[in-house]
Amino acid sequence: MKYILLFIFLCTATIATAQKFVLLDQRMAEPVKYVNKVTSADKFNKFFPVEKKLLPEFLKTLAEIENKLLSAPPFGKIAEYKMGCIQFTGRVITLASGERIDYVISSSCDDVNIFMHLSDAKLSNKANAFFIKTWISYIENNVK
Repeated sequence: MKYILLFIFLCTATIATAQKFVLLDQRMAEPVKYVNKVTSADKFNKFFPVEKKLLPEFLKTLAEIENKLLSAPPFGKIAEYKMGCIQFTGRVITLASGERIDYVISSSCDDVNIFMHLSDAKLSNKANAFFIKTWISYIENNVK
């Protein structure tokens, strides 16, 4: 009997797989979800996928962008970031009221392309920094 239970336990342990992606709600309304595969339904439901193992690096990059938004212009060259299937693309836009930073995050996990406007030049840099700080808090509070 002992060997049968051990055999069943080993079979189920080898079949089970850990979740590969963390789905972050772009609107911060729903909790974080863990999935093995990103689908087009996730894109429709406004979820942004991040590889689970790269989540600490993703949060660090968000904090760097937040600090850049809070620093005083001129900003100079804006850093581009790439981690796994995610790419951060930024640019400085000069307006009459001053320079603004515009960042777009793109994800191409599992051949599903999802884009998110992280920092919009239509809003002030301070307002964009507030959104990023709020999104970081949402992620940290909802990740297991």
